[in-house]
Order: sequence, then C-alpha cells, then structure tokens
Amino acid sequence: MPNTTTPFTRYRMPVGFGPAPGPRQKADGTEWTADETGTMRLEFLTISFLGRAGQLERLLPPGFSLRGEPVVSVQLGFFRDLYWLAGRGYGILHPLIPVTYTGKTERIEGNFMPVIWEGLADAIVTGRDELGFPKLAADFPDFRVDLASGRVSGTASWLGFEFFSAELTGLTEVRDAQPPAADPMLTFKYVPRTSPHGAGGADIAHVTTGAAPANGSQPGAGPNRVPGYRRWEGAGKFTWNRAKFEQLPTTFHVVNGLAGLDVVEYRSAAYFQATLPGHVISGDTQRSVEPADDLRGEAF
Repeated sequence: MPNTTTPFTRYRMPVGFGPAPGPRQKADGTEWTADETGTMRLEFLTISFLGRAGQLERLLPPGFSLRGEPVVSVQLGFFRDLYWLAGRGYGILHPLIPVTYTGKTERIEGNFMPVIWEGLADAIVTGRDELGFPKLAADFPDFRVDLASGRVSGTASWLGFEFFSAELTGLTEVRDAQPPAADPMLTFKYVPRTSPHGAGGADIAHVTTGAAPANGSQPGAGPNRVPGYRRWEGAGKFTWNRAKFEQLPTTFHVVNGLAGLDVVEYRSAAYFQATLPGHVISGDTQRSVEPADDLRGEAF
C-alpha cells in the first residue's frame, strides 16, 4: 500500500518516512507541550541605523511600502538549550525593515525580514519549508563579551570568509530592563517551479507573518516581565564585507546588497540576555497572507 500523509500533520522531504519532527511538532506528529519545551536561553546584540528610503525600497517585494523613518535594525545572536534540538542551539543574523504590507484583504504593519542566516541546517530547512523564512547558512563563533569594559562583539562567516562583524562599546546595564514590544515580522515565501530552464515562474510567492488576521483577535504582548532579562545599552557599529564569487559563490549578491546600504547615522545599540519558555521559538502562529495580485507568473 502506498505511503499516505495525515491531515493537520507537518511533513517535509523525504515524506515517505512519516511526520517531520522539528520545533513545531514531535516525530509522532503531535505538538510539543509547554512542559516538554522547558526553557531556552537567548543572547543578542542589536544595532539600528537610519538608512536611505530609496535603497531599502529596492529590497521590498510587491505590496510592501516603508513605514515611518527608514530605520533598520540588524540583530546578531544565539538561541541555546532548545528542546527540539535536544538541548543544542545555533547562531542567527538578520536585518529588519519597518514596513506596511497591503494584501488582498488585510493591511499589516510590521518589520520585513529580507534574509536571515542561521548556523544549523536543521533550523534552516524547517524554517524555509514551514515558515517561509528566507534562511541561509553561516558559521557563528561565540560572542566576545567583556561587560566589565562595556564591550561585546561578534561575527558571521561562511567557510572561512567573514562577511559580517559587529561591535558594541560603552555598554552600561539598564536597571530593571524589560524587552520592548515587538512588531509583527513579515517575510516573503518564494519557491521556484521545477521546470526546464526555470520556465513557469514560481509554485509559491506570498507573504507570511505571525500577526493575527485582521478579523481575528490580536495576540497579547506577552508577559509584562521576562525573568532573567538583562540589557546593556551603548554605541555600536557593524560591517558587511563585500564578497567575490570565489568567497561566497551562492550568496555574494545578498551580502553585497546589504553592504551597499548607506548608514546615514547609527541610532541605537544594545546587548541583551534572557531566559524564556522554550516554545516561544516555535513560530507556530506563522501563516500565509493572500497577496493582492498573483505573483507566481514568469514576469516576477
């Protein structure tokens, strides 16, 4: 009898081996319980800068427009002690652009994530397939942290080529700090059609988000306090190192696109640590947003 799939269960290639375990379900296809996900640790540095609207607009898919000042946030960090990786973790790097997205039936204000690098293939595969996140691979050495002198720095590289570095200085701890409210994140899920010479456009081309539907109840902002949250603020700067084909054969165009963004001025910089319930990383509320126009044609 041929292998069949079960409704309301997540599968990934290779499908024939059954439900796919990951951050959103166990190997039997059932969801993780809160008790099973335990707690996770995260450690991040974030630097925001004022960019140029025209440059940022070129990174936006159809239906997006800039929202407010073109202030971009670049975040580099680590997720640790993850339940779905049996206690392991990985590094992460991404920029966020403030946007408004107008789909067929709803309008969402949030932050557009044009690309995200992660340090583990398992996180990349699950997030690309299930969430529609534009994930790429990178290596992330641990941060160099010297809070006594107010300095934290980190890098991201691929097979020995360091394409990103960031440094925070003059850090001082913020007393009784709590995480700022987060706007919804939006990404553009694009899956090319399998066809000779790339003919036929895409199988999938639409936005995904964790924001609740416009006609549904909006999720709460979460607990007022996050136990174990500590935050240090100071000055920061970063560098995207331009790459040649020989250095980043399949992603040099992405890094160089970010390296080409002007930093009009740095706005803020912070380093923070937190301990959170493990399940907050799952992204299980991520959903598709119906676009105003069909973007799967060959012209896109």
